[in-house]
Amino acid sequence: MIVQDKPGGHGGFVMTMDQHTAFADCLAAAYGNHQFDQINDPNVRYVIAHHDAGWKEVDAEVHVNPNTGLPYHLSCTPYKLTSKTMRGSPDFNNAHHPLSGLISSMHTVGLLNGRYGLAPPGIIDQFEGEKRVVAENVIAHETIRQEGLWPKVGVGKTAVWCAYKQLQFCDMLSLYFHSQASGTRGKNSFCNVPASDGKDVTITIKESARGIYSLYPYPFAHDPVRFSFEGRWMMPAYGVITSKKAFASTPVSLQTITITSS
Repeated sequence: MIVQDKPGGHGGFVMTMDQHTAFADCLAAAYGNHQFDQINDPNVRYVIAHHDAGWKEVDAEVHVNPNTGLPYHLSCTPYKLTSKTMRGSPDFNNAHHPLSGLISSMHTVGLLNGRYGLAPPGIIDQFEGEKRVVAENVIAHETIRQEGLWPKVGVGKTAVWCAYKQLQFCDMLSLYFHSQASGTRGKNSFCNVPASDGKDVTITIKESARGIYSLYPYPFAHDPVRFSFEGRWMMPAYGVITSKKAFASTPVSLQTITITSS
């Protein structure tokens, strides 16, 4: 899950990875203009909407962080749990289509190796001992999977890498909103976003007012665009059983943001 700190108090806005990826797909649906190609391939849209599908079982278990009384945030989740998701997401997407499976597999490996050099260093550099062995085994397994999928995807290498970079942008922009509370998001940049002319550009986002953000260069078809994403406002509930009940009984809420070109 993703846990966004609650400003000025305990608790946080808790999102499942399904809610995170659903928002990423909303970004993909709105993406595209004279400078950036639309994301039209249904198999690319599928993987954007399901790129973290391997988390579904882990999220359903509502593992509680004893230090916060809330579900574990993505980056704080014990490795024995996150390692389950690394192959689970490519397995899920590959069952839909080889292209979806290939891009999902690249996403898994990219998180470990610095997105194939597009955003170094990779998190594998932080691992030691058994943890690093597991990560290396995941990379080896997914590399073999990818070799088998490349001949089956039905599109060229350039199109695959473009789709992979589009996924990374939709994912990272989603995490910008999901991991930080309104008023604390500030300015950030997303590199290696593919433009229509075949070159990669860096897109910069700036929080100009609470709930309003500007992007440059601007990648969406309409200006401005308004998005919402789901989650639950939760207070600490210590103990696994208590946390599961608290999660299930907490109503789903919305956060809404507006993105403009200036």
